[in-house]
Amino acid sequence: MTQTTYTITQNTPLVPNVYRMALSGDTSAITAPGQFVNLALEGHYLRRPISVCDWGEDTLTLIYKVVGQGTEQLSKMAPGDTLDCLTGLGNG
Repeated sequence: MTQTTYTITQNTPLVPNVYRMALSGDTSAITAPGQFVNLALEGHYLRRPISVCDWGEDTLTLIYKVVGQGTEQLSKMAPGDTLDCLTGLGNG
C-alpha cells in the first residue's frame, strides 16, 4: 500500500451518473487488474474505494457511479484538482 497524490487530468460523464476519471501520478504500487484505490475527499471522514479500470506508467483511469455525497463531490472535481489516494490495495 502506498499513499500518493494524483492530479486529475480528466473527469467526464459517460452516461448519466457514470464518470470516467483520469489521474496522473505514481502508479508503481498498482500491479494487477482488480486492484482498487481509496480516495480521500475533503469534508468526509471515510475514504471512497474505487476499482482501477486501467493504468499505465504514470496514468490511472477510474470509472465510478454517483451514488452518494462522496461520489457526487468527486463528479464535480476538475482537471488540475488533486486527490490523496491509497494505492496497491486488493488482490487482482
